[in-house]
Amino acid sequence: MTTAEAHTLTGAYALDAVTDLERAAFARHLAECPTCGRELAEFRETAAKLGMAMTTEPGNRLRSRVLTEVATTRQEPPSVRTGTRSPRSSRKRVVGMVAAVAAAAAVLVGGISIGSLQSEPAPTAQVAVGDAPDASVLHADGVDGGSATVTLSRQRGQAVVATQALPPLGTGRAYQVWVIGPRGAQSAGLLQAGSGVLTTPLPADADRIGITTEPAAGSPQPTTSAVVRVPLT
Repeated sequence: MTTAEAHTLTGAYALDAVTDLERAAFARHLAECPTCGRELAEFRETAAKLGMAMTTEPGNRLRSRVLTEVATTRQEPPSVRTGTRSPRSSRKRVVGMVAAVAAAAAVLVGGISIGSLQSEPAPTAQVAVGDAPDASVLHADGVDGGSATVTLSRQRGQAVVATQALPPLGTGRAYQVWVIGPRGAQSAGLLQAGSGVLTTPLPADADRIGITTEPAAGSPQPTTSAVVRVPLT
């Protein structure tokens, strides 16, 4: 692998979208190239922020549209021409590739719709929490399946709760998120599906977040045992 070819792998390496041979070659290159090291850190940060984007339920025809596009889109990269290429043009091309690959991955797992990536405004509160100097990320598995991830900042007094693949609920039921501390449980909001994201104020004395199943309109206090518990300490 030439140095020029190694430079083009930064984005794919950040997303773990390389072969074992490419991974080993790029790791050797990375030890000698501080420029690629900086770009790798930026791409990983971008991918992390995309992962925190607001989720929506994909439309019924989304999967067929994606598969149709895949069938007509070239999968092999263009051949590398000899000669020099400006770092700026190479960087623009790789940044575009990272965004496209990350967006496609999000679509295929059903987390982000194509429309939301193109037209919805950035979730400012979620990005602010993730960028806080004291931001931390906590994860817990659900009692009956699924999981929840909490990104929180005590300095900013906010938390982002993201649920993944919690079991489907029957008609008239919803998941309710609770911020819990010495003063009891305070409702953070409702999630109508097993995968979703919400942002909530985080009291200074809150020590855990719980998720229960409640009537679709919500409850003033939890009425069932938590299906997910996330300790905040």
